[in-house]
Amino acid sequence: MKKRNLKPLEVWRYQKNQLKLLLFLLRFPRLFSALLRLGAFLVPKRETEANSGPRHSFSMLGGGLVEPGDLSAMRLVYLDYLDHMEAILGAEKSGKKVVWNEFNLSNEILRVFDAVSYIPEALSIMGHHMGTDIPVSFIEAAENAGLPAESCSAGKAAIGAHLMGQAPPPDALLSSSHPCDSVVSSYQVLQYLTNAPLFTLDTPYWDDEGSYEYYAKNLLEMISFLEERLGRKMDWDRLKAVCETMNEANRHLCEYTEMAKAVPSPVNLTCLLLGWQHGVCMMGSERAPRYAKIIRDNAKKRLDAGRGFIKKQKIRVIWYDIPIAFHFLEPWLNRRFGAVTVADFMGRVSQVPIDTKSRETMLKGLARTHLNIAMARQCRGPAEFFTGELSRIIDEYSGDCFIFTRHQGCKTSYAMGKLIRDVCARAGLPALFLATDSFDKRCVNEEQVKQQISDFFRENNLA
Repeated sequence: MKKRNLKPLEVWRYQKNQLKLLLFLLRFPRLFSALLRLGAFLVPKRETEANSGPRHSFSMLGGGLVEPGDLSAMRLVYLDYLDHMEAILGAEKSGKKVVWNEFNLSNEILRVFDAVSYIPEALSIMGHHMGTDIPVSFIEAAENAGLPAESCSAGKAAIGAHLMGQAPPPDALLSSSHPCDSVVSSYQVLQYLTNAPLFTLDTPYWDDEGSYEYYAKNLLEMISFLEERLGRKMDWDRLKAVCETMNEANRHLCEYTEMAKAVPSPVNLTCLLLGWQHGVCMMGSERAPRYAKIIRDNAKKRLDAGRGFIKKQKIRVIWYDIPIAFHFLEPWLNRRFGAVTVADFMGRVSQVPIDTKSRETMLKGLARTHLNIAMARQCRGPAEFFTGELSRIIDEYSGDCFIFTRHQGCKTSYAMGKLIRDVCARAGLPALFLATDSFDKRCVNEEQVKQQISDFFRENNLA
């Protein structure tokens, strides 16, 4: 890999400039949709150093398969991304406090405090827009500093980005004890490197009322920590408004998730995963309900017309574990095999509303929300949290096959491999366990991943 010498926060400045161009193009969704469809014939099939970033961005935009109506909705998300990037780049000038916030920890409370939220793991995904060697350079920087190779590459990318000057200096760090030991240890390293105070939410083992009450007390302690570190008091009325905004967005996204049960599926995984990424960076945004409603309404039109988001759907895939970040595979699956992911590990939304009638009910509702986001709901407590959800998905989503990323950093998932195989075997569902790393292409590259999937489809008479 060619060594890159990055200026401080250069990745964020690059992303900001690219995002401005994208937002201009998204003002004309029909024209942009036509350009993306044309791009499907022009974008090279194989990655090179020259085309790496554009190919990745093209796949993340849906590879020319997202309809104009959904592209117009995506513009709302990217407007929030631009605000997020400008806040990070302008934090020193604005005087706002910067809080590093774990990717698997809902950050709506930081919105109420008007703090700049920085997600350390974000560049393990977003950095690929500048070229897939960029996240690898972060991972290598962390490994060269002593991080073990077997640690999650998302955490290593977070640490490496800081070592390479791509993270704003933090005033505080927020983390949790979920979803895995890699996350916990990476935040201990970040605290050591930055010397910023760290608050870690203690995740309960079980999933019951006592667990929600315990976690709600943790949230109250976190609020006290933030009040002290940020020098301002919690605005409970504003938190209520943010929670109501979250409720509206989650209601639409839950309906969108449910519609994927239909045959053919009217739901596009690109839009669902974009909603998840949006929540990671900008939970509680006022644009979120608008985005969710538009994609929900567009999917409902397709559902009522009896059509899927692609014309010929041949294979319904249930995809577990985190998706491949160094190249989003869904557009390739759609075009090459007529395969669509109808249920996934990260994008699916199944939240219950937050009761906003009092501080106590809000905190308990937020506790339930935090513990029910992707990875938190499956990767804590007994193995049945993981296998039980998988069994329900298999029963409800009419999958033809199961694909498991087997990201090398997810040791919890590795440990449950036999249990997962047993669930699929009982359902008679062909299962593929990929050998890869979601963020680090050095382990298994794009072409090798595609070959594994192609062989699996053919061996099971799916293609």
